[in-house]
Amino acid sequence: MRKWLTPMLIGIYQNEPEAVPPANVEPFTFDSPAKGDAYDFSVTLHRTATSAGKRARAVLDDELPEAEAVLQRACEEIRPVTRQFEITEAGAAELAANQRLASVSPAMTGSYRWTVRAEVNVSEEVRQLNRDAYKQQHDIRSEAAAALLRIESTDMVRLKWQEFLAAVEGSDRAVQAIQLAADRTQLPRIFMDLVEQREQDAQELLGTIERIMQSYQAVDMLHFVVSNETVLRRTLELLGLPVPPLQEDDVLVGGP
Repeated sequence: MRKWLTPMLIGIYQNEPEAVPPANVEPFTFDSPAKGDAYDFSVTLHRTATSAGKRARAVLDDELPEAEAVLQRACEEIRPVTRQFEITEAGAAELAANQRLASVSPAMTGSYRWTVRAEVNVSEEVRQLNRDAYKQQHDIRSEAAAALLRIESTDMVRLKWQEFLAAVEGSDRAVQAIQLAADRTQLPRIFMDLVEQREQDAQELLGTIERIMQSYQAVDMLHFVVSNETVLRRTLELLGLPVPPLQEDDVLVGGP
């Protein structure tokens, strides 16, 4: 500040025109083409001037050409870089642009040592295109995830039903057990059904034995043995016990 304030004060005392204050180093924005030249990136350049390790926020009039030359050099370096990227790749274009600016920074030296940083953005029109594309991609990913979840869930239910059916297969009490699982208030009715079924089985067994006993008086010994075998096998079946297979050697065959 003293660099321009002192001459200004001297000029006031000598009735000379006031010195023009230094110009601030403001950001500069320009359009740089994207790949295919259908759209432009919006690039904002931030220049930093340092002297003796200190940052200068403003430059004097005679230093403005130097600041403009740095700006011109940065624009020339960035345009071919952004042309390598699609308009949807602003982040990658920004990274490449700053790498390029860093590589040429040592050449941008005069009264000051200059560094330039670039911010690469897109227009609102392109932002809307990106939003539409992202939404479409999101919908596709969501539908695919839902379909996979539906398949996995269906397969899990299928396996559980297989395990359930395998567990109840061959069980005499499976129907009653399922009824109780669905509605525990059915216990009294199910219990009475079981009692009635057992009584019915007992009556059927007694009836079978009685009919066989009545027929003993009208058959010979061979018929008696065969009938007795039938009664025993029927009794075992009603009791739910395993019945041994009938062997041919066990059958008594009488002569003529």
